[in-house]
Amino acid sequence: MKFLEYTPLERMNEFLSHLNLGERTIRGYLEPYSCKHTGTDKKLSLSLENEMLDYLGKSSDTDSSSPAEFLLSRSSRKTLIYLVLTLYRMYPDYDFR
Repeated sequence: MKFLEYTPLERMNEFLSHLNLGERTIRGYLEPYSCKHTGTDKKLSLSLENEMLDYLGKSSDTDSSSPAEFLLSRSSRKTLIYLVLTLYRMYPDYDFR
């Protein structure tokens, strides 16, 4: 993943930086990243995918409400991997495995 410079988000970030909702205040910030994997991202992505598939292969959980059922779909696994890669970019000193 790579951080992208995208100036139209500046106005949205200005709005989100101090959104007052009465008793609540939202302080948010948006950052765009590409979803194309770079060198270390490719390795980590493959490693995470393999770990998930190994877990699913070893899992004997037949409960249909199991959280592991979510990982059966490749698109769901990719979404989770993108989330983990984004967290690694935002918090490089933390291990999300």
